[in-house]
Amino acid sequence: MTDDKDLRSELERLASSVGDPPEHGLERVAARRHRRLRRRRGAVATAAVLAVLTVGLVALAERRDRHDTVTASEAAQPEGAPAELPREVQVVCDPTGIVVPVASVRPERDGLHIQVVNSLGAPTVLEVDGDGWRSSDIEVQPGTSEVRQPVPPGELTIGCEIAGEMQRRRVDLVDAGGFYRVPELSCDQADAVTLRDLPVGVPEVTNISVAARVALHPYLTGGNEDDEIGALRGYQSQRLSDATDDPVVQVTRAGKVIAFVHVRGADGATSAPWTTVSEADVCGSVLVTPPPTETTTSTTASTPVGPPPA
Repeated sequence: MTDDKDLRSELERLASSVGDPPEHGLERVAARRHRRLRRRRGAVATAAVLAVLTVGLVALAERRDRHDTVTASEAAQPEGAPAELPREVQVVCDPTGIVVPVASVRPERDGLHIQVVNSLGAPTVLEVDGDGWRSSDIEVQPGTSEVRQPVPPGELTIGCEIAGEMQRRRVDLVDAGGFYRVPELSCDQADAVTLRDLPVGVPEVTNISVAARVALHPYLTGGNEDDEIGALRGYQSQRLSDATDDPVVQVTRAGKVIAFVHVRGADGATSAPWTTVSEADVCGSVLVTPPPTETTTSTTASTPVGPPPA
């Protein structure tokens, strides 16, 4: 019996030292694991939220910095700014009448650009009149044509002939680019001398620059072989071929404008062959003294070159 009591006591001691039965011990282990997992998940979620907040604050700061330093593009048109004027005016010559869709246009470096739409089914005539400029009759064929006119800025009239009548419309030429300069002699106005009715003296001259050079040669000091004779420079890219009712060339010597020469054909025609210089405004300092007796001369104030009064 003694042995049995001792054995029982030993078993009870071992049982008490082991603790709860295995199933209770496993439940507590699982509970501890769940608590640790929840704490870990909570920490991860908190870190994620903090990271998102940090990125948002940095982006907001950068946006504020950009807002403080970035200005509007210079190419952008300010709110309320006037619309840019067209570079070309369209003229429609239609059996029902002339149509000019715009009231204002701006020139280019070589003058006013015109797109003519001739819907008449036959050739017609275009005219351009302005301050100090009158075109010749410009023939335009059916269809679309491009016409260039070095007309000075200001109020213009553009017309085309429809059913035997010249129909006209007003257009304002606005020199927004500052391309035009009034042609002027390099000498003082008081020194300008006007020569009239100078014969070309060479038959069948078709080049207007040659006609002006030949007619002026007896009247200029040192001859004029080295003078530059070409189109007026109201517009820098103006051309001699531009249709005008008053053909004029500009004479330049050593970079200075010394003369404006109006050239005519037989009986005052505004086309070749050229026979006469009807009028030449010349700086007195380059004229021979005295001038040839057969030439009418007068000292006048220099004025902008343009057509004769209507």
